[in-house]
This record gives sequence, C-alpha cells and structure tokens, in this order.
Amino acid sequence: MIRFAFKKGLRFLEGVGRRWTVVRQLVTGKIQLEDDAGELKNLEIKELNQQWLEQKLIVDPESLGSGSNVFYLATPRDIASYSESDQEIAQRNQKYLIRLENREGGWVSTPAKLQPIIDEIAQEIGDSHPPRASTVYAWWLKYRATKCMTKLVDQRFRAGRKTDPIMRGFFEDAVYGVFLTEQKDKGYAVFDAMAAKVKNTNLALPPQEQLKMVGKATVYRWLSDLHQYLVAKARLGKEAGEKEFRAALKKLKVSRILERVEIDHTPVDLIVIDKATKLPLGRPWLTMAIDRCNRMIMGFYISFHAPSSMSILQCLKMAMLPKDCLLAKYPDIKEIWPARGIPEMIACDNGMDLHSDAFEKICLEIGIEILYCPAGIPEMKGAIERIFRTLNEGLIHRLPGTVFSNVDERGDYPSEEVAAIDLDTLTHLVIKWITEVYHRRKHRELKMPPLTAWIEGEQQRIIEMPAYPEQLDVLVGIPAKRTLWHYGIENDCLRYNSQALQLLRTRVGGNPMVSFKFYEHDVGYIHVFDEINQEYIRVTAVDAEYATGLTSHLHALIRQYAKRKYGTEQYEELMLQAKQEIQQIIGEAVKDKKMATRKKVAVVTNQNSDDLLGGRDALDDALKSKDEDHGAASDVLDPGLEDDLPDYGVYRRTGTEG
Repeated sequence: MIRFAFKKGLRFLEGVGRRWTVVRQLVTGKIQLEDDAGELKNLEIKELNQQWLEQKLIVDPESLGSGSNVFYLATPRDIASYSESDQEIAQRNQKYLIRLENREGGWVSTPAKLQPIIDEIAQEIGDSHPPRASTVYAWWLKYRATKCMTKLVDQRFRAGRKTDPIMRGFFEDAVYGVFLTEQKDKGYAVFDAMAAKVKNTNLALPPQEQLKMVGKATVYRWLSDLHQYLVAKARLGKEAGEKEFRAALKKLKVSRILERVEIDHTPVDLIVIDKATKLPLGRPWLTMAIDRCNRMIMGFYISFHAPSSMSILQCLKMAMLPKDCLLAKYPDIKEIWPARGIPEMIACDNGMDLHSDAFEKICLEIGIEILYCPAGIPEMKGAIERIFRTLNEGLIHRLPGTVFSNVDERGDYPSEEVAAIDLDTLTHLVIKWITEVYHRRKHRELKMPPLTAWIEGEQQRIIEMPAYPEQLDVLVGIPAKRTLWHYGIENDCLRYNSQALQLLRTRVGGNPMVSFKFYEHDVGYIHVFDEINQEYIRVTAVDAEYATGLTSHLHALIRQYAKRKYGTEQYEELMLQAKQEIQQIIGEAVKDKKMATRKKVAVVTNQNSDDLLGGRDALDDALKSKDEDHGAASDVLDPGLEDDLPDYGVYRRTGTEG
C-alpha cells in the first residue's frame, strides 16, 4: 500500500491535467496549494481531507519519490495480485526494513555497522541466508518514501531480463529436488541437476532446437532470490517458521504516537433496539482501537457479528483515515477528532480467528507489525482494557437498557423493558462521548487530556496515511476469477459491467479470464484487476437497484427463496420481487418476541456502525413500513443520566409498546 503525508512538495491531480502542489502551511492553519499556472488556493485541513477522500484530489505518486511512474486513475494493485512466491519475498524483505527502522538508534546506512544488525535480524526471524547490507539499503531506497510493500517485489524477471521459462522450470525442479532436502545440498548441486536435465532433454531434440544451459552466475542469482523464503519453510517447517516470524520483542513502553495501537473487542453492556419497531435486538459487539502513547481513541466498529479479523480491519480503517467527514454527519458535535495515520504496530488478542493468512497479509501490505498478546497477561493490552471500563462507567451504564457489568450490579433493573437506544443512536453517542468527554478529560497517567497529548505528539513525527483510501476496501475483498464477456462479469448470479471494463476487454482481446475482488458486506460492486495498467477498476452491478448495499448472506437467502417460488429462471425483476418479499418476512421476524430471532435478523442485514456512518441503514431499508408511525424522539434522558454528558435525544419506551 502506498503511503503519503501532507508535506511541502506533495502534489494532487484534479481532473485531467491539472496539478496542485502543497506549498506551505499558513499561520491560520490552512494548507496553501499552487497549480502549474501559479494559481493559489488555501484549504482547511478538513476541506483537503474531504476532497482527497472523495477522490476529487488524487495523490500524484510521482511526488512521493522512489520511482513510481504509474498514473493511477483507479486503485493501484495490492500485494495479493502477485504470486505467492513474490508475496513471500516481499514479506521477508519488509521484516528487515521494519525492524531496522524501529530499532533504538534509528536507521544505520554504513555497511560495516549495518551488516551485524542484519545478521541479528536474520537470526530473530529464522532466515538462514541474510542479505548483504548493500541489498537491504537498495530495498530501503525504494521503500522508504511510500512504505508500499509492492516496491519490495523483485522486478528483475518482469523487465530488463528475459528469462527462459524452460530453464526456470528446470531450476525450480532442481531446487525442490536437491536443495530443499534433509541433506541440504549446496548451490552447485542445483546447477549440476539442471545441467543433467538439459543434457537428457537435448538427446531427444533436433540440433536446431537444442537447449542452452544458463551460466552458474545466473543459477546462483536465482538461488539468492529464492532461498530467502524457501529455505526457511523447508528447514524450519511452516509452524516453526511462522513462530519465528511472529516474534515481536517490543517493550510495553512507547515514546511516540502511532508506535503501538491496541485493538480489542467487548460486548456492549446495553440492549440495543431496532430503529423501526423499537423492539430489543440484544447486545452488539464493540471493537475499538487506542493509541498506547497518548490514549487517543483512533477508531471503533460496532456490529452484531461475532468478533473476527474483519471487525479489526473495519476498526483499523476508521483509525487510519481522517474523521472530518464523519463528524460532519453530526452537527451537534463541535469538537475535533484529529486521530489518524498508519500505526507501526497493532497489539491484539491471540485468537485463532486472527491467525489467518488473509489478516496477516493485509497487515503486511499496509506495513503494520502484529503483536499477538498471550492470554493471561492483561497488561499487554492494558490501555484498551481500561478504556472499555471507562466507556462503560462514563456512558453505557448510564443509558436506558444497560445490563451493567454483572448480574449483581444489574439487580432487578428491567433492561429489555426500558431499552431505548438503536444502533444509529449508539454510534452517535459513542462518537460524542469520545470527542467531547473522554478526549477532553485529564488522563491520570498522562497528566493532560488525550487530545492535548496527541496535538503535542503530532509535532514530533510525520503522520502517514493510505494514499488511495479505496485500496483499503480492496484489501479486505475476497479474490476470485471469471471470464469477461461482452455483458461483463457474472458472479453469484449477479452481472457487473461498465465502460471501463469493456475497454479492458477490447485492449486484451477475446473473452479473457480476469481476477477481481468481491465483498461480503455489499454485493453491489466488485474491483476488477487490470493486468495492463496494473490497477483495480471499480465495477458496479448492472441491477444496482437490487444489489446496492445488499450483503452476500441476504443475497443467498433471496436466491434460495426465488428459486423455490419462481423456479430456476431467476430474472432480474423476479429477484427484485423476491427481495421485497424477503424484506417483509424480515420485518415480521423483527417483531418476534424472542430476542435471539431479532438478533439473527440484525446479523443477516449486517447492521454495523460503518454502514451507518456511510449513510446506509440496511434494516431500515428492509422495513420501510408505509402505515406505521413510531413516534418522535424524546429530547431528554432519564433523570440522573445527563451528568458529564450532553443532551443526546434518545428514543424513550414506556414498556407498553411492541
């Protein structure tokens, strides 16, 4: 993932051909930009953030340094679009750079001093063939400007050098046959095995088709490219190798913002109601991220889904991006929330759901180290554990419908009967409490408010963010391959097509097989990988009315329903009709008196804070009742609930409704 920071010399592309360069920051706090014709304009930080997030201004990669020559009209390729071997090489190379950058004393460029450090890192990660200092420094020159993992993919076999695929195949066979064995033969054994293979093959070929053996230097160069990841897997074993790679010898004490971000989950101590019916849905899950250095809350994610790597990734997405557009959705919130940026490390639970290749690859792609905290050592995530307690005591336990922290504390309090907070309102309340209460309150350990500590910390480092926000969505997508036809791509009985997609088909010719990513939370769009331009193209569903905002799970239910009722011929209009009928069924299910049934509906319709903040309420869309008046929201909280809290205007229930 390509990174950027707002600094002098950064350029933005606007429309076709117009470029804006960051000139300076004015005393008023505004950012001054100048175009190629000399025209100046001054933008507030939040205005610049908004135009960047909306892709009205696109980061010019050439202004980031390090040789990028691609004009990204779409979303640049991620590391997942490369082969497994390329990914493993890049991951290994990145481990060296991350550890060198974060070591005490900083980066060392002198070869004599650098090589011993490289050797130490090699021992730490289980690499039996550490690179030379000059090689690592070359990696750093390509990587440092953008922190983009794709910069560490070996490009020698893609341009400049033409590699004989037959010789390459002989080489790989020899590597697995004689090099990665218990005998652990040397490199010359690979050359000898290849030479023997060439000799035997030539016996059956005519003189004009004889194969020419590559030189020893070529074989040793190929070995130096491959053994970094192959040897570790073969000689250490997969589990042992992964254990070595995951070793994170980090001190709990941090000295700068974004050095370490702690992320954890907790069930919310609150019964949440459905916005349309006012019936209780149950307790959602809260995933939250906090900066260890200054206790600034970076982001959160609320969902009825059980905690998973997806929860962390959604929370991390919010943590890294600016919050100006988010706060604009709530005019009553007057405070700022400046937390943003890519963290150096995230500390999370050692749960099996997080030990997935997809999760680890995404973090490596972004350039984030993962620290898996062992069970039974709460101090490893002490900051995030304390913030959950503070949130409960300061907000959640003071809202109607709270279940408190335990049965004894709850007593005979009728949580379900007095529940009045829907998911949208809860999201609003959490943001308001974070910005107006927690960030402004003096922290006991910091001796100052977290907001003040963050502002001071901003002056001590450059904050980097993803240059292309849409790439965050691409990273969490599910990869697949399909044939590109004249009508587009078909996936899961949905068609996707666009002018850009057909232009790709014309350039490639015929009906090519293409790679793309689709998403469980929304079947309304996919990202297709353009092999020619090395970028992703966003393509929407042809039947946007049906697909937009629809989860894959609910889509599967609709397909099953349509097949039973209308047969195998699933025309678009029938699918849309089935969707409407399913929505009516869901509406009736929400009215069910059993909370477990209603919570399942909340899961199916994917109610979560991210969609709400994006302006979509899946269940509200599904339950658009024409003849139901649910009443107006109250302007006050229950007596005693307003201490230290602004007036939020929550729904009130009398206990006789529903």
